[in-house]
Amino acid sequence: MKAQIWFTDFVIAILIFSFILIAYYTYTTNISKEDFSSMDNLVADAKTISSSLTTGGSPENWNSDNVEIVGFTDEYNRIDNTKFVEFTKINYNKTKKLLGTPYDYSLFFVNESNDVQNVEGFCGTGNSEVNITYDLSAAYYYEGPGQENVMKGFMETNFNADVYYDKNKGAEDNEDQEALRDNINNYDFIVIEHPTWSNADFSAFVDIADPWVKAGGILFVGGQMGVSQNSDGLGVIFKKDAGEALKNEDATVLREDEFLAFHVDDKITFEQAYFVKNNGATDFIDVARFDNIIRDDENAIALARWSKDSGGVLFFSDFKATYLAGDFQAILEASATKWANAVCLPINIIGLERDNLVKTERLVIHNSDQMKMVLYLWD
Repeated sequence: MKAQIWFTDFVIAILIFSFILIAYYTYTTNISKEDFSSMDNLVADAKTISSSLTTGGSPENWNSDNVEIVGFTDEYNRIDNTKFVEFTKINYNKTKKLLGTPYDYSLFFVNESNDVQNVEGFCGTGNSEVNITYDLSAAYYYEGPGQENVMKGFMETNFNADVYYDKNKGAEDNEDQEALRDNINNYDFIVIEHPTWSNADFSAFVDIADPWVKAGGILFVGGQMGVSQNSDGLGVIFKKDAGEALKNEDATVLREDEFLAFHVDDKITFEQAYFVKNNGATDFIDVARFDNIIRDDENAIALARWSKDSGGVLFFSDFKATYLAGDFQAILEASATKWANAVCLPINIIGLERDNLVKTERLVIHNSDQMKMVLYLWD
């Protein structure tokens, strides 16, 4: 009887063990199949996306609004700069749909030494969790707490910029225009936003900034520079209407420019109207002019850039504007990045939370330079 009970228990134990063993192998086999299936899908999507990006896309002259198929190279794999910039304007989730993938991605370009390259102001694009940084010494100046500071967050986040503002408006003694002037040679790129300097402060800044720009410094300015109706410096006259600045004035884009993603005849409505007149600046390019502000028998210039030897100045009437054809803030920030000509630091994807990751590379040409387009795709 005991032997029979023991045998029955033994059989039950064997059955339970067999069931567990079968369940385990079935589970692990399914996981393996799922892993392989996921990896196969990632590889297939990565190849498809790389192939698509190295075409001209559709329609033929697509933009961020009407794009059906994303592609930004010609038949010789030369990057079409305009199409690439249009691609960077598209919302990330929308780009995934256009590329036909549910997976996250990061796209960037490297040279033969695997150094990340700045392409049209971008060191990379794609998932925001991928840290993209620039090797650039930068500063940002604005009028003070509570005043216009459209570019402040961008400058701090993207360029780790030192921030200066008028000590008379609440800053510490070392955070004013005098400190910026003292430290100007420490910087490659400076953004000045609506400082409204007194005549004396404007002249003091110009005296320091003029040789700095000539030596290669890059300046990006917007808003009212000096309180005077005519503030002369840096090769132009910074102008404003008598009294308060004109509000919500329309400007028309006159010409397309490599540093600005606007199109001819586009309308930009600047919240405040400040303008410039060329006064001896070299390589002066007027990109947009106000429609209704007539000074000295010519339309006032709302958007312009000019170079002084190896450096340069890019001017916006205001960093606050309405642009019906696109995202003005995004264009403003992209223009600053491209104008700064910043060197890209290595892109590190090691810390990303992921199950599977694939990488593809394609040879492309940007402005006559051969480089590799690198695409990472993961789930």
